[in-house]
Amino acid sequence: MYLDKIYKLQTGVSLKISTIALQKLIANAIDHCQLSELESIRCTVDLYAYLSVVVYEGTEDLIARRHLWISPKIKADLIARQPVSFSSFCNLFWRNLDEDDPDGDEWQQLMASDRFYSQLTVLLNKLRITERNLQQYTKISDLSLESA
Repeated sequence: MYLDKIYKLQTGVSLKISTIALQKLIANAIDHCQLSELESIRCTVDLYAYLSVVVYEGTEDLIARRHLWISPKIKADLIARQPVSFSSFCNLFWRNLDEDDPDGDEWQQLMASDRFYSQLTVLLNKLRITERNLQQYTKISDLSLESA
């Protein structure tokens, strides 16, 4: 699965895993020269807190298949095509129940794919580059202030 691109499941559900929150975090860190939150992200799993899922088509059918596990808030967000946290969306799918539900089976396969892991690794590398650049900028700024 590719991040920030609409993907269509075999059941007709189309969705996107969005990195907009991570992009905003990086932009904010650059604008304010603040590393603290960037430094707390150490591995690909830490990125999950900054991912969200937006469902564009097939929402009603997905909700019908997952009605036992979906909260009213997540249901409302899905219907309104609003982002749902990645972790909350993942919690809709239980591996032992997915044999009867192709959405869940396909979702689990996509999340376990090398492609998804590679995308997260690329994001983590971009984050590290930003972090290093900000550290260097901060050191240069500190040296400039000491010289003045």
